[in-house]
Amino acid sequence: MKYILSSILATVFIISSCTNLDEEYHSYTPQSQFGKTSDEIATLIGPAYGTMAHYVDNEFWMAEISSDEYMIPARGLDWLSGGIHLRYHTHEWSPNETPNFWKFAHVVTINKVIDMLESSGAEIDDRDRVFAELRGLRAFWYFVMLDNIGNVPIVTEFKSELPKNNTRNEVYNFVESELLAIKDDLTAEKSANTYTKFTKWVAYTLLAKLYLNAGVYTGTSQWDKCIEYCDYVIGSDNYSLEANFFANFAVNNEGSTENIFSIPFDANYFRSYFIPYQMSWHYNQRLKNPVQHESWNGPCVVPGFVKSFDTDDARYASFLTGPQYALDGSVIYIRDNTTPLDYTIDIVDYSNATENEGARLFKWEVENGGRNHLNNDFAVFRYSDILLMKAECLLRKGNTALALGLVNDVRKRNFDPEKPLATLDLDILLRERGYEFAFEGWRRNDLIRFDKFGGTWDFKPNPDPADKHTFIFPIPLSVIQNNPNLVQNPGYAATGG
Repeated sequence: MKYILSSILATVFIISSCTNLDEEYHSYTPQSQFGKTSDEIATLIGPAYGTMAHYVDNEFWMAEISSDEYMIPARGLDWLSGGIHLRYHTHEWSPNETPNFWKFAHVVTINKVIDMLESSGAEIDDRDRVFAELRGLRAFWYFVMLDNIGNVPIVTEFKSELPKNNTRNEVYNFVESELLAIKDDLTAEKSANTYTKFTKWVAYTLLAKLYLNAGVYTGTSQWDKCIEYCDYVIGSDNYSLEANFFANFAVNNEGSTENIFSIPFDANYFRSYFIPYQMSWHYNQRLKNPVQHESWNGPCVVPGFVKSFDTDDARYASFLTGPQYALDGSVIYIRDNTTPLDYTIDIVDYSNATENEGARLFKWEVENGGRNHLNNDFAVFRYSDILLMKAECLLRKGNTALALGLVNDVRKRNFDPEKPLATLDLDILLRERGYEFAFEGWRRNDLIRFDKFGGTWDFKPNPDPADKHTFIFPIPLSVIQNNPNLVQNPGYAATGG
């Protein structure tokens, strides 16, 4: 079920109402009087939650291809796109072609909702909770910008002034202070009524994420604080690991005991760029998987990432490899109609790959008759991340035994018979995080924290270890050109050269 759609759709209807000035209105509520009932309040809040549809957007995937798990090779002229995808793989992008992690459109939307609610004069039921949710959503988008750009302006009012940069440390402090200020006003309820809402447990998980990366953002690690907020979620007994890893990615995954914060995607009403199969699969894959869309045969998995998996790990099924056969058992061919479609793990030349080179994405359940936009809800935060975040902090503090136990708790559902790790170090833990969260948007974040983002992997040459400017993305060049108050991030020429 998509519990926030009614509010969003109602808001869209209001915003897009007929503009014929001669029309006779039989029911009209001035803005100054709107927002005085529970339904009206829900309608006003809808656009704030609607911003979450843009979390899994084009820039999400562009960040993924800057990591060691995902890539978009050129296949002849297909996906060449002037070489932009190749440059993202080799960390040679410029401000001219940065993904748009400048999320101020979403911040402005939320600030506008807050302003409308405050100016409505309405007596709002659960007023503190409502405003806490809105501030939490805004803090989430600031976390996204903190992680990807760093030095962004802090804007909490709905106004048109051109802002100046705040430092990354100031943005970190803002996100922390907002979450600490609202956490006690958020609901602790976990139910169908609070599914996809910004609850206390979402705030605690976001705080844990913030503290896990504090050393990256501020230079000062906060392992104990990360453990503290992980323990709050663990101690709530609200969440548990699903016995089947893929239950978290099913078409109907609303009942997952593991997903803490989800985006309720719907192929009809709540869509974004969450179209992994349309992007990744070969053009003819629909002969095997009967979906209502053509595929683009582009993104695939970095070969070394696939090869790092144990093939008896259930999570290995996140990849589509090998020969493909149609529903009637016949061979599927590539576009030359003579070569069988057989997805190879290896890629010979990422600048001129063949049609069938590269393992493809297969993590989310495929819906028969499904369209390019998936109906599967997307889990932003999962309970397994809580356990692995705590494990990492314990390991970094020297408590290897307890950390190993947590990692094996996550691993054991994926092996039959169980295959626990005997030892644990940071390299092993980073691999385990890769196995667990492939294509969920955390790989770049993890590689940076483990100081591996500047390293080398398939088709990525040896880097200059002293140059880490790509650890944050540039402010988009168009934003810099439109706001003279902003200063570009270090390492990126102001002209985008």
